[in-house]
Amino acid sequence: MAVETSKMLETIQQAAKPHDNYQFEIKLDYEIQEGKKTAYKVSTYIFIPPSLGINKHSYSKEDFYRDIQNYIRLKTPTLILREFTEHSASPLNAIKKIIATEGWSHKPAQREQLIGNFKLLSAMLKSSLREHFGLIRKRIEEAPPDSKISRIIVNLIEEFLTESEKIARSYRWFYPTFNLPNVDETLFAAYKFTDESISLMIEEGSIEMFQIVERYLKKSDQPLFLHKLNEQREAEIKHRKSLGYSSILIEGDDNEEYLFTISALKKYASSVLYLATAVKREATAWEHIFYAIAAGISMIFATVIAFYFQYVYGIFTFPVFVALVVGYMFKDRIKEIGRTLFSRYLQNILPDHKIIIRTQDGEHKLGILKEKVRFVKEKDIPRPVLRARNRDQITDLNNDGQPELIICYSKEIVLFTNAFKRIFVTAPQITGLNDITRYDIRAYLRKMDEPQQPKIYLDEGELKTILCHRVYHLNIITRYRAILPAKDKVHKRIRLILTRAGIKRVEQVSV
Repeated sequence: MAVETSKMLETIQQAAKPHDNYQFEIKLDYEIQEGKKTAYKVSTYIFIPPSLGINKHSYSKEDFYRDIQNYIRLKTPTLILREFTEHSASPLNAIKKIIATEGWSHKPAQREQLIGNFKLLSAMLKSSLREHFGLIRKRIEEAPPDSKISRIIVNLIEEFLTESEKIARSYRWFYPTFNLPNVDETLFAAYKFTDESISLMIEEGSIEMFQIVERYLKKSDQPLFLHKLNEQREAEIKHRKSLGYSSILIEGDDNEEYLFTISALKKYASSVLYLATAVKREATAWEHIFYAIAAGISMIFATVIAFYFQYVYGIFTFPVFVALVVGYMFKDRIKEIGRTLFSRYLQNILPDHKIIIRTQDGEHKLGILKEKVRFVKEKDIPRPVLRARNRDQITDLNNDGQPELIICYSKEIVLFTNAFKRIFVTAPQITGLNDITRYDIRAYLRKMDEPQQPKIYLDEGELKTILCHRVYHLNIITRYRAILPAKDKVHKRIRLILTRAGIKRVEQVSV
């Protein structure tokens, strides 16, 4: 069981990176396991230096949810480059099958399937190219010191050149089919969007490969590959120009349209993977129940006081009048105190939000995600999390001996395995979900010192000035717990290096 659980937790992949100066992203991959349900719990602990002034009074739950964005999408199906033109699950083959059916151009369902496969092809190719270059980097990093790297990666370079050209040619073979009067304009536009996207990815890939060849291949092998890569790049630019696409870099121009276009194409392709989500407040029904109980208790108190004084002093007497006024005063306070106590109790035991994960059309329920955020005390944090934090003496000195403030943001994810198997029968294999969390850290920057501070030092009898960077560390420990079909825990740590100007870098720290 322990071995199975470890394998399950290994399927949770975390990637953290800056999105811009003020936002960073944590991307989690949740794999679907065998069984009716797959369940995970992910708790993220943010350790905050006290000097930043972030606490439960200055940074509320509403502030946190304002600064965070969650995107949930299907994990991109994977194919290696040569499988795009050969594998039965390739979107290229799916497109061929659809256009081979009679009357496909007049059927709305067929049109939607084609557009979905256009987008999926672009998204899958982007993922496969990323994996291909990742494999090259891995081969280079793992190569023994005395090995010849050229021999190790030359096949991967040749595979990129050959297979990317085959994929582009296979897709462009469809152009005459979709450039006909009987084909819907929206469908033809979707075809061209993907064509432009593929061309851009191949051009960017050829430039990245050009850099690899220049750096790692021996001099005698470089000219041939550099020539082929440059030819490939020029061919893609020529192709886009011939069809009037706007994604052309122009020297001396601000290239505003170029950046706008590639951003739009990226969102267009990835939209096929995004899922519909409906966010609900989990505590609403219970709040009404407990608030009603609080009102009932306060009414019982006021009624008992009124009945007692009426019984002792009679109905129309001054003591009864006073008792009614006092009873009403305390009734109001008891109700409010009860509401406050019940509200705190609910906040402690119930999640803040319940997110229903559905397919894009909203018809099929794929899973449930519950999220909760709160400030916690160090004594309430699991020991493995504190060990992963591994705070040293210099950190305590920097914090003036004060404890760090700690935010705990937790998610419980339940995926319905059978729903995935039932719904995505015709699509390439869907193995899980991507949960992308983007967090804006501007609230942490307000109390920071100037990002650069001049310091004077003496160098061989001469006074000199040097600029020093004032940085702050935000340590983030993520605790993964597999719940179904097995149980286990694993911890990962990242460190944000911040200045008042924003994020300087994100570091992965071994635990």
